[in-house]
Amino acid sequence: MKKLTPEQLSRLHNHLLGNSTNDALITELLDHLACEAEEYLWKGYNFDLALEKITQEANTKAVKYLRETYQHEVAMTDEQLENASLDDIIFEFRNKAYGAYDLRQSYPFALRSALILGVGLFMMLMAFLSGMAQGSWSFLSTAGMMWMLGVCGVAYSLGTWFFRKSPHRYAVPA
Repeated sequence: MKKLTPEQLSRLHNHLLGNSTNDALITELLDHLACEAEEYLWKGYNFDLALEKITQEANTKAVKYLRETYQHEVAMTDEQLENASLDDIIFEFRNKAYGAYDLRQSYPFALRSALILGVGLFMMLMAFLSGMAQGSWSFLSTAGMMWMLGVCGVAYSLGTWFFRKSPHRYAVPA
């Protein structure tokens, strides 16, 4: 793939400055425009034609929309920063829609569910082995109570996982 020269990067940078891009957004947009320009160069376009195609897409209106979206969705206000979690601070200037942010947000739920599921299965296994060793089974015995607690733990963890996932899976598109 062909690389842009420093002069070509400077022309892209000046185009963004001419479209009133702020400092926080300019490096991100410059990276995207440089990638597009390199793709056009790879396809056989000369730089001037590639720059013309890119500037048609990255006009003042598009840059203004991206700047407003960036400030609204990515950057936090001082008030939000005071009440922000560590995940919010880590992902402040990053796109939260890629999935890593959601994974980090759901980690405590997944850890709690896995712990309850593991303890429940262990209790069920111990109750089953105890019942096998005794040769008889009664739900009113210690082993029976352990079995019932294990079943409740497994049912709770699987039920919360299913109901937490089901709105996304069975949602009707608008």
